[in-house]
Amino acid sequence: MIRNSQRSSSLILRLMASYVSVLCVLTGVLGIYFYHSVRSSQEQRVETIVSGRASYYARLVSEMYPLGELKERPLLIAKMLGAERDVLAFRYPTGEVVIEVNPDGIPLPPPAAAASSTARTVTSAGIEVYWTSVQTKALDTNEPIEVVAGHPMADEQAMLATFRDRFLMATIAGVIVATAIAYGLLRRGLLPVRDMATRAAEIHPGQLHVRLDVLHAPAELRALAGAFNAMLDRLTDGYQRLSQFSADLAHEIRTPLGVLIGQTQVTLAQPRSVDEYRSVLESNLEEFEHLNRLSENMLFLARADEGRQVVDKVAIDMDRELHKIADYFEGLALERDMRFSIEATGVANVSVDLFRRAVGNLIVNAIRHGREGTTVRLSAASAGDKAIIEVENEGVSLSPDQLDRLFDRFYRVDAARSGSSSSHGLGLAIVDAIMRLHAGAADVSCPEEGMIRFRLSFPV
Repeated sequence: MIRNSQRSSSLILRLMASYVSVLCVLTGVLGIYFYHSVRSSQEQRVETIVSGRASYYARLVSEMYPLGELKERPLLIAKMLGAERDVLAFRYPTGEVVIEVNPDGIPLPPPAAAASSTARTVTSAGIEVYWTSVQTKALDTNEPIEVVAGHPMADEQAMLATFRDRFLMATIAGVIVATAIAYGLLRRGLLPVRDMATRAAEIHPGQLHVRLDVLHAPAELRALAGAFNAMLDRLTDGYQRLSQFSADLAHEIRTPLGVLIGQTQVTLAQPRSVDEYRSVLESNLEEFEHLNRLSENMLFLARADEGRQVVDKVAIDMDRELHKIADYFEGLALERDMRFSIEATGVANVSVDLFRRAVGNLIVNAIRHGREGTTVRLSAASAGDKAIIEVENEGVSLSPDQLDRLFDRFYRVDAARSGSSSSHGLGLAIVDAIMRLHAGAADVSCPEEGMIRFRLSFPV
């Protein structure tokens, strides 16, 4: 069943089926057109001949030969008729036949009332017969006479049958040859697709640098190859970030676990007093709290990446919210002799909790990494269809590469702080995730030497 399914879904077979269908339809239409064209030409020619013959013999009997003389000399009429199987008859309006040349004994059509008329009949053998009748008067008796001329289409029908059979055989042979040629051309034309598949099969985690050749790909496949390479670039970047994230996460977990194991082993090495056990448990509790914060932050980021975090937006006064957040972190700022400067206007349509968390993370980052005794400037304003919040502090200058990585998970500019239990390098990553949940953007810049400015853009 699987093999049949794969065969039926073959691109070559589907293209071949479409090609053969179009070819058969086109050939059939052309065959029908030519068949009817030939038949129409034959009918017109026969009608012209039969009509002319009836008119000729009508003049003959009315102007040249008396009817009695023609009746006594039927062979003369037969010789003048010439055609071996054609029919010629002279009869009265009552239907009584005076003279008849009818080698095959074909029944005559009924008498016609009009001066000139045409008719078609079919014999018992299926042969069509074209008739033309002309009314005239006999030269000698001046009696009305109907001249009837007929032509059986036996030869024409035989020729059409031969034409039909030969055309059908030629069509079948042509379709078979054209199908074989098209199959070969399609297989050759799809070689680049197989080459792309072979190239793609070489890609694995150890060879993520392999890319499809866009330059030499056919024009129809360049867009596909370019999109595939772009996808590989994104996957490579994601895989590298995931690998780095896994290493950083292992490092972050290893440090508190190492502290917990070390302290526990030292404590259990010899009997301790109650106070000593209490001290060890309090220290272990701090490490457990650090692990708990780490797991909660990781869970938040995972939900944000999957889009499962619910965002209930409300309109807030940005000036009031920034003052509340600054008041909350005022004690932490005073520890480093730092102050807040707030200039805010306008409203923002955000989730209050996530807004406070994002701005709070930026303030904590500014306090930790800013110079002591400086001012952390908070500003907010509405700009068109966006609400802009900026957090600016003075600190060490950062290179462009460092600025680009500030929102990466577990990234720290100061490697000496990597072992600190108060920071695990996820604060700015959480800010970036919150902005993505709001369909906004977070960016960072150095407007001047020693100045760091974070900007959050919320859709209004």
